[in-house]
Amino acid sequence: MSKNKNDDHARLKELLESELDAYEQLLILAEAQAKLLAKDDIDAFDKSLDEGQKFIEKINGLHQESKALMQSYMSAPAGEKDADIDSLAVKIRGVLKECAGLNVKNAASAQERIEGYTEKIDKLSASRKGIGGYAQSVPNTPEMFDRKS
Repeated sequence: MSKNKNDDHARLKELLESELDAYEQLLILAEAQAKLLAKDDIDAFDKSLDEGQKFIEKINGLHQESKALMQSYMSAPAGEKDADIDSLAVKIRGVLKECAGLNVKNAASAQERIEGYTEKIDKLSASRKGIGGYAQSVPNTPEMFDRKS
């Protein structure tokens, strides 16, 4: 293997390690988001979405850089493959699959919360309208009260 190939493999390995780390952090965040949804801590959940977006942007940047190196690596003969790179790629796919599954569950849970809040808002609105209607139908005049004179 040429020095250039060794450099490319070293750089690809470094990028994949960084990607794996970012995906693992994203998985930890997704697990925390599930707990936040279960506790109905919407403010913290909302903040965590911003944090997740930062991980996604980092992963996208790393992936853009590693994409060409990975394509070159994948087209190399079997004798030029690196077990560490192959192992990192498998680990990344596994963590990515876990993240995707958890994100689907979190999205469903968030949707349930939204529907629950919508129902509560509708009930509150109906109650307010009912109270408003009652207040308008009851005259507020002095004649309504007994006077002892």
